[in-house]
Amino acid sequence: MYVELKNINKTFGDYKASDNVNFGIEKGKLIGLLGPSGSGKTTILRMIAGLENPDSGEIVIDGKVVNDIPASKRGIGFVFQNYALFRYMTVFDNIAFGLKIQKKSKKFIKERVNELVKLIGLEGLEKRYPSQLSGGQKQRVAFARALAPNPNLLLLDEPFAAIDAKVRQELRSWLKDMIERLGVTSIFVTHDQSEAIEVADEIIITNKGRIEQIGSPIDIYQHPETAFSASFFGQTTTLDDYTKFKTFDVVDNVDRAVIRPEFVKVTKLSETTAQKASVSVGEVIKTSFRGDNIEIAVKCDGGTVYAYRGLDETPITVGEKVNVFLYRLFITKGDEVQILRNKSLQEESVII
Repeated sequence: MYVELKNINKTFGDYKASDNVNFGIEKGKLIGLLGPSGSGKTTILRMIAGLENPDSGEIVIDGKVVNDIPASKRGIGFVFQNYALFRYMTVFDNIAFGLKIQKKSKKFIKERVNELVKLIGLEGLEKRYPSQLSGGQKQRVAFARALAPNPNLLLLDEPFAAIDAKVRQELRSWLKDMIERLGVTSIFVTHDQSEAIEVADEIIITNKGRIEQIGSPIDIYQHPETAFSASFFGQTTTLDDYTKFKTFDVVDNVDRAVIRPEFVKVTKLSETTAQKASVSVGEVIKTSFRGDNIEIAVKCDGGTVYAYRGLDETPITVGEKVNVFLYRLFITKGDEVQILRNKSLQEESVII
């Protein structure tokens, strides 16, 4: 493992920011630290960077314990969410900043900065100041400045938070490609699931200072290991009583049942459905246009469910009675999660 956190604890007053945190990261991987606000993800990043010290435990980078090594000597690049560019420096001088501190030659600095300007796609803008750049351009300069001294590890704290949606989408793809090309081990903090799913090789889910689950995006999505992972990851709804929906095994002492829209099929009463005997009837209480689909909220006897319907399908309207079929659901007991599949399905019908 290239980066390891061993039994890390960190408290601020009464707040336990890190509660016995343990994980390892392989060299060259792009890792997403994902969790709600206050779950401890930024604290982990700041401790790895050397901007905070753990109360106990070891931080190991490339086989060396770095707890007592100052931030400036750890060989780490850091990108903040608000760019933190120097306002009175040009793009060129912002990127060159770390190299000047390292007392590199003018020739080396010029070559390295030009190489990075090309990498971030901002040729011709070297003499501009941050105020003359768009949000996406500023963040690219911030990436380049962090990469200039050739760090062994790149840390990114909510790197896309200050950027509008369309540019954020472009930057995500760009960042993933760039990090793959450079092969630099990277950890980024986000509370945006779609960002973590799209960008990260591996996701670490944090909650109340603890690590809930570590795995590939698809693995965590399909196989949540804790009650928190099941309800936090994906667009989830809790059912009042899942046993009111037909053909599911009844399990004792269930705390709650959690479903996602892709677990649900909603059809008009006039449409034929293969699982006719297993459908429940509900009433549509809301429809929302989501760009590439319509999201439908249906009130059933066992609770409100959400489903997606294609734009090319016959429209469903508010107040209409519809058939509702649940393919599967997650049930939680304490911290354990179990997947229940609808017994009327002989084989898996839904691929996520």
